[in-house]
Parts: sequence; structure tokens; C-alpha cells
Amino acid sequence: MSAVFTPGALLPGRRAIVTGGGRGIGAAITRAFAAHGAHVLVVDTVDVDQRAHEFDSAAGGSIEHLVADVCDGATAGRLAQWRPEILVNNVGHFLRPPVRFADEAPAMWTQLGDVNFEHVLRLTHAVLPVMPRGGSIVNVTTVEAHRAIPGHTVYSAYKAALMQFTRSLGVEEGHNGIRVNAIAPDLVESVQVPYRDLVADEDWAKWPYWAPLGGPGAPDDVAGAALYLASDLSRYVTGTTVHVDGGSHAAGGWFRRGSGGWTNRPADA
Repeated sequence: MSAVFTPGALLPGRRAIVTGGGRGIGAAITRAFAAHGAHVLVVDTVDVDQRAHEFDSAAGGSIEHLVADVCDGATAGRLAQWRPEILVNNVGHFLRPPVRFADEAPAMWTQLGDVNFEHVLRLTHAVLPVMPRGGSIVNVTTVEAHRAIPGHTVYSAYKAALMQFTRSLGVEEGHNGIRVNAIAPDLVESVQVPYRDLVADEDWAKWPYWAPLGGPGAPDDVAGAALYLASDLSRYVTGTTVHVDGGSHAAGGWFRRGSGGWTNRPADA
């Protein structure tokens, strides 16, 4: 039997960094990695509620915390000292409510760029020289890297850049035995998108019409994809994006009708 399919912990003894790992999707990824034996360094701007990182320690994993801002240029060098085998670039945010691009202050472009793209360049550039063969870089993007999001035009552009960075770097680093992949969530409950607050109780039954698998998704759904991409299960996968979205990207704007069939023209638009 191939070692890839041997039962047991998927990341025994591996050193991993998860940015923005204090809560939400990042915390779920942290828990999953630690439960599979990894030693995880969580990088976040605030102290973490330990309850967010409760995990089964039977596989020997551990979690450490570093309070730091990934957008601070000095953080990259500090993280390189950890010498990770796995780097999850999870930090990203659209920062503000929707604004028409023509009405947007140019200063916001710089903030959006640093939070969603440029800090990933710095961290990855610092970590690559110390990452061993078999290493894995996982960039958390968004479905908006692959489709429009009116009111967040610049955010979408930077996320698309991150997706293309993932593809090109995956090809470039293949001969070094380092894999680079991305995860594009959509319709996943998170701190930034709290569907329990955003969707009215009377509309909750509509989830099967909004996504083929219904919803919403949970942070653990994204963590499962991250665990796959970080482990040897994906040893022959690089430069690609895993869509964790209940099928919304594949549906491409098609919605199930309540009476049966499909439409790409919702009646209440």
C-alpha cells in the first residue's frame, strides 16, 4: 500500500504557519492541522481565545501563538525563522461596505492590496528559501477571484492576482518539490460573512436554491480542503484552486427554481 493511503495522522511532526488563524476559517485550519500531528504557529493581530483552538492532541500536534500583523514588513522575517514546511496565507478582507470604483479613494487601493496580496508576496518570499522539499503553500482566496463582485472591484482584482500568483509559483517551484495551491471559499459562514445574522429566518429554507449543495458552508469545510492540500494526499497537485462553495462557482449564476427546473434570471431581481 502506498504511504499516502496509510491510515493515521496526515501531518505528523510538520511545522505549519497559519496567518489569521485566531478565529473563523483560520482557526478551523489550525485545529485540523494540530489534530493531525502538526506543530502550528498561529499569526494574528490579537490574543486568541483558547477555546477556538481546542483539538484532539492524540496525534502529538501543538499550537503556538504569535501576535503580529502580517502587513508589517518585519513580520515576514520573523516567520521565516520558524522554518515551516507548510504556509497557509489565510489573511484577506474587503475592508469596507460596497463602493463604486469611481467613488473610491485611491488610498484604499493600497490598503486592499496589502491585506489581500502584497503581504502574501512578502511572507512567501521570506519562507521559500527555508522551506524543505515536500513543502506546501496554501493561499486562501475567494470565489470573487473568478467572478465579478460589484462594489468591491479592487478587492476582486487583487484576489485574482493571488490566484494567478498561485498558479505561476506552483509551476516555478515544482522542481524544488514545493507545491502551491489555493482555496476559493463561497457561502461559508465566517466572522466576515455571518450568515446567521445576514439571512432572515424566513429565508433560511432558500439555501438549496442558492447553491447546489445548499448551505451555508462551515469553516471546517475549508479546513478539510486545506488539510488535503497540506498533506501528502495532494503530493501530485500544484498550481490549482479548490472551490469550497457548495457548487456556486460551477453553477455560474444558475439557480434552482422552487417549482423545479433552473433559471439564470431570478424573478425577484
